[in-house]
Amino acid sequence: MESSSIVIRSDGGASAVTVVRGFGEFSISASDLEGATGWVLKPEGLCKGDICYPVRNAGELSDGVNIDLVSFAKLTNQNLMFDREYEVAALGDLAPTRAESMSSLDAPDFMLPDIYGKQVSFSDFNWRKKLLLAWSSW
Repeated sequence: MESSSIVIRSDGGASAVTVVRGFGEFSISASDLEGATGWVLKPEGLCKGDICYPVRNAGELSDGVNIDLVSFAKLTNQNLMFDREYEVAALGDLAPTRAESMSSLDAPDFMLPDIYGKQVSFSDFNWRKKLLLAWSSW
């Protein structure tokens, strides 16, 4: 059984993919994986550009046609969030990218509305000290 889904990448882009039932928790075809993320399963491993991760347990990652996104995220050191009800998956940054960001202590630029509804960028305040406070109910 197949159904449509969305994969959201760490760069904010999104790709429509087909979710395949019967293999893994959240599986997509190898061609959809390449189109959505740029990663390709090759004999030498899972590769993107010059980066290749050797695949020790190929049967856990792929059934020969489909790729399990949970195994893919573990292998590539990415965070993965998926919602089965809405069939949306979101991939986070690679571990080296996260480590670099954390060691620099530089917050990424982002935009949010101020109390008057005007869009304000975090970089608009580069000339003064800032306190970034994050809160979540979960």
